[in-house]
This record gives sequence, structure tokens and C-alpha cells, in this order.
Amino acid sequence: ALTTPTVLQVIYLSIVHYKIIMKFLFLASCLFLLSRQGSAFHVAPRLQPSTSLGMFGGAGAAAPKEDNPEEAKQMAQMAQAMGMSVEEYTMAMNARARLEKSLDNTMVKAGKADTVQVERDLNNPAKKFEVTITEGGKALGKEGLSKELVAALKKSAEEARVGRAKAQREMMEYIGEQLKK
Repeated sequence: ALTTPTVLQVIYLSIVHYKIIMKFLFLASCLFLLSRQGSAFHVAPRLQPSTSLGMFGGAGAAAPKEDNPEEAKQMAQMAQAMGMSVEEYTMAMNARARLEKSLDNTMVKAGKADTVQVERDLNNPAKKFEVTITEGGKALGKEGLSKELVAALKKSAEEARVGRAKAQREMMEYIGEQLKK
């Protein structure tokens, strides 16, 4: 037999749903910013991490260092400002770092290796962008080379867009897996 929920139960469920929706909107807005500007969450390059980073804690690079209470305090303040726990905030920062690494390290190539080839990363605008024009490409003449170059640029931009979308899906899957834990 079904029972009618009490007012307190309805309020509790509303609060729980509100928190879930707010967390989802935060993550969705992060994705939107990343898709609109490649440097929205630009982090200064780091040195190669040692094995001591996150090896046992599971928090990875986003975890505050044990010997730096100020960093832990700042992280707690940022998490609180966003209405998240420190663990949720750490997970979101790890997801962002994974996405940034994927965008930086995945390369797409377009064009023809014997004439004109464009190689770039998935960022928009690209951080790494390389155009190779061979002697065969130069032999096409100004008009032919121009057409090949424009086609290669368009194709590389499209492949990078598809790659960004895939990387963002993978980030959302990672977040979903982490939320289940």
C-alpha cells in the first residue's frame, strides 16, 4: 500500500534534488566554458609529478599537500563557496585536469602527407599547431596549395571539435563513475 509522503519527507527530497541539480549545473558550466575557450581553466605547466603524488590517497594532483595547511584551507573554502564537499571539489578538479591533459595530448592530422598536412591538438584555439608543406605541395602552385591548405585546416578544425566532444563525454563518464563510489 502506498502512503502519502509527509511534508518533511517532501522538503528533504527537494533539498537532495536541489543539491544534485546544482552540482550537475556546476559541472555543465565548466564543460561549456571549456568548449568555448581553450584557456578557460588554463593551469601553469607543472613539473613531472613524482610517485608520491596521490599514490595512496587516490585524490591525485588536486589533493592538497599534507605539509601545506594553507592549500588545504583554500581548497575547503573553494568547495564551500561552490556548495560542494572537499571530496566532490577534488573530484571535479581531477576531472578538469584529466580533460585538460586529454585536450593537450591528443593530436589530429588532416590533409595529405605528400602535399599539405596540418597537425594540431584538441584545444580551441590550439596550443600546438603545425603545418607541413612539402615540395609536392609547392608544385601545386599558389591556387592549388591554397585550396589544399584551406581543406586541411577545415578538416583539422572539425576533427578537433569531434575530439573535444569525445574528451568531454569521457570526463562526464569519469565523474559518473566517481559519484557511484
